[in-house]
Amino acid sequence: MAPPSATADYAAPLAAPSAERITAKISRWIETYSGDRLIKGASVLTLVGLWYFGAFMLPSSVMPAPHVVVGVLWQEVTAGPIWRDVAITLTRIALAFSTAMSIAIVLGFAMGLSKRAEHFFDVWVVGGITVPSLVLILTIFMIIGLNEKAAIIAAALPVIPILTINIWEGIKGVDQKLIDMSRAFHARQSRIILSVIAPQIAPTLMASARFGLGLIWKMTLFVELLGRSDGVGYKIEFYYQMFNMSEVLAHALLFLFIMLFLEIVVLGKLEARLFRWRPTRRKL
Repeated sequence: MAPPSATADYAAPLAAPSAERITAKISRWIETYSGDRLIKGASVLTLVGLWYFGAFMLPSSVMPAPHVVVGVLWQEVTAGPIWRDVAITLTRIALAFSTAMSIAIVLGFAMGLSKRAEHFFDVWVVGGITVPSLVLILTIFMIIGLNEKAAIIAAALPVIPILTINIWEGIKGVDQKLIDMSRAFHARQSRIILSVIAPQIAPTLMASARFGLGLIWKMTLFVELLGRSDGVGYKIEFYYQMFNMSEVLAHALLFLFIMLFLEIVVLGKLEARLFRWRPTRRKL
């Protein structure tokens, strides 16, 4: 028998530690995330079970079972026309969210950095939160008309005061000592905002963005239901008028999946990357 080659003699000791490291990493990953995944899986199964329970207690015309709704959704997805309404609604959400977030950031920074701006816009913000969203939407439709511009403004307007308060409160929580130290070194106002204030309120901005996205898509569906002839909101209202709850829930379920993808995968991954310095687990 031929003696083992020198290459094999050196490769074996090198391969073993590598395999051990990979196994250790896999073990740590399973230990870290398996519990969280089990909890999330149990949560989803609980929701599905509650849905089945509701379908058992109520007539099928009122509460169809999950497998019935999934079957209808599959037919809609494979047929294709539903994607046109989804694209229209997502476009409105993107425009309304960009509008609301931009205005809220400007107002929030102005109110947090200037007492005069705070006193001036305070009544506006509180009034915007107090007035019902339905009144704001109908007022926008009456002023501008039942068109695309009105739909975007009507979806963004009720959300602006809520996001403004979040950003405003975040700026008020900024460490004043750091600002005073920056001014002692004769830093410009723009530099203080970018280098001192912005990093401290970045978590608040991210939380506001995630919260605002959830509010915007609800407002967009509501606006489509009231004043548009296309989009997911219009389809939900149309099938509701036809007493077809399977189609209503199928359209809502598809859009829920899309928004969960944007919330968990897109914004969630972005937040994890931006704030990877924060501990993933906290012990109290």
